Amino acid sequence: MTPPALPLVELSTVLILVGVVAAGYLTAGVVNDMLRHRREARRDRIETDLATVMFQSEVQAAEAAGRLADMPHGAVFDLVQRLATDLGGDADERLRQLVSTAGLTRDIRRRLNSRSWRRRAQGAALASLLPPGDPGRWLLLSDKRALVRARAAESLEQDDASELAPTLTSMLHDESEAVRFAAQQALLKGDTRVVDAVRAYLGQPHSVGTAYALEIAANFPDPRLTQAIAKHTKATDPRERAIATRGLGPWLFEPEIFRELLNDEAPLVRATAATTVGSRGAEIMAADVGRLLRDPSWEVRRAAGLALTKMGPAGTMTLRVYANDNDAYAADMAQQVLATAEARYRTTSNQHRTRVEAAA
Repeated sequence: MTPPALPLVELSTVLILVGVVAAGYLTAGVVNDMLRHRREARRDRIETDLATVMFQSEVQAAEAAGRLADMPHGAVFDLVQRLATDLGGDADERLRQLVSTAGLTRDIRRRLNSRSWRRRAQGAALASLLPPGDPGRWLLLSDKRALVRARAAESLEQDDASELAPTLTSMLHDESEAVRFAAQQALLKGDTRVVDAVRAYLGQPHSVGTAYALEIAANFPDPRLTQAIAKHTKATDPRERAIATRGLGPWLFEPEIFRELLNDEAPLVRATAATTVGSRGAEIMAADVGRLLRDPSWEVRRAAGLALTKMGPAGTMTLRVYANDNDAYAADMAQQVLATAEARYRTTSNQHRTRVEAAA
């Protein structure tokens, strides 16, 4: 049965509605495209002017800064945020000047005091662009949100990190791992002013932050931390003993201490001790390290073998002795290390001979 046809008036109404909807979609698409192109063009202008401010002459930079001051702050702010953590030297100083002259300081402060933790996190990442000594630079280190505290710590510069060393060391036992790591990295950026705070922290009872503080001490070039590090070679946690062992290498080398560490119950500590002894080229301990070629752990045997290659004639002789050892694992490792060292020597000799012949 054929369905009844729509009246002509209703049909025309439907067609009009369809046309209006289609025109609306088309208009919206055109408008969106225009707005997108406008935003992209504006972003390109901002990027060009920012590059001019950072790297061109003072006159060109001043002109570009004036144009940026007239741009919407939100658009400029987004691009400044991306640059803030990647610049140094003169470019960093110019960016600070731009933030001040373009009125972006107010935007940073608003974010630092925002109720939105996401905006506070954004402000924390930019706080280093505030003037030196401005309390806003470290305002959010005690924020209730862990991500904000972490951003505030990681954005600190050397001078701030050094001044705030006691605060940052207290953050090493924060409930958030991200905050602990950020505080550690900030302290590693500091100068000698952080030494006393780190040393004091390592003298406190063990906590979740002890390993973080030990990593700082082990990587900080200051012999005043030696005794604080040495204390932790007796730590309960083998990871902490290993960090302490590595940290002692450059500053304190007492054979008896390292003999004890080479016999530690934890493979990680034994391997670290062998590597540390090797880095010192301590030929006097070649026999002690050589015994680790029989260790049940492959990592320890490997560390011992590589350490012996750095211990001069005594290390090489020890490897040759163990290359014929009754312990198959010890013999295999010694043979592998010797073969690798010999191949490296041949390659180096050939390269040297080639350079000499080319020079002649």
